[in-house]
Amino acid sequence: MATDLSASFNEQYININTKLKKRFMRKPNITEAANEFLALAIQCEHSEQPAFAGQTYVGAAKCEASIGNLLGEAEHYISAARQFMKAEKKLAALKFHSPDRENLEAAIGCYTQALSKYPEKSPIRTSILLELAEELVSLDLKSEALVYYEQALETATNGVVNLMCSRKIINLLIDCRKYEYALEMANKICESNTHIPEGVLTELQVSRVLLALLVEPAEEIRSDSLKQFLDDLLNDEDSTALPFNMDLRLKLQSIVISSSMDPQSLVSVVASSKPHFTMQQRELLETLILEKQT
Repeated sequence: MATDLSASFNEQYININTKLKKRFMRKPNITEAANEFLALAIQCEHSEQPAFAGQTYVGAAKCEASIGNLLGEAEHYISAARQFMKAEKKLAALKFHSPDRENLEAAIGCYTQALSKYPEKSPIRTSILLELAEELVSLDLKSEALVYYEQALETATNGVVNLMCSRKIINLLIDCRKYEYALEMANKICESNTHIPEGVLTELQVSRVLLALLVEPAEEIRSDSLKQFLDDLLNDEDSTALPFNMDLRLKLQSIVISSSMDPQSLVSVVASSKPHFTMQQRELLETLILEKQT
């Protein structure tokens, strides 16, 4: 069945391509070919053959490129990228991983082609980068996703999108155990004049405390804002940078003091503190315990 479908697809694809070849005294009908490519792509989608659909959307994109329709070209490349990514996810769900990553590389290539059609600061460009990054995260390719989140951050002109990208980058850096870079990014956000909703700021500052305990930056390279933040925390100073309720503040104080003065008590302190933290922050706490025990 799969062989028959492949043969049918190849035959139809070749037939459409043949129409694009110049003939004596006759120009090819690009619009007709593009429409046939799109019809074949939709047929492949309905047949649950995303790799074939991706190839056919690429054919439609090339047709649009040949007549100078950049936006139509970009749209079809995005459709192709999504189909190739769908094909990659199907393989991943079956626990089959191709060493050459044909579908994944095709998807990234198509997203890249689409990106090149938009201005550097275009919101559409930012959304494409975010889509690609999120797809890579879903495939557990977090280090690769980081690259595209960072590019999205550079292109983002909206404060909300900028903050969202920054949070994603911090979380991925933590997942990739790049704690120093995560702390640097957290410091950068907290030192900016960006408005940060209280709930987001609370989560960010808790992670900042834990990262500072893990990284233990030397005094001379510790940022002024981080020094002030930790001093205010330990001295019970009121500050907009400390959006903690009393219970959370006490737990963080206990963790900071235990980490530096009594590492053996850290296990019991952490055990009673877990309900206050996210799953990722709990993992940071576990890592901190292991670090202090070695």
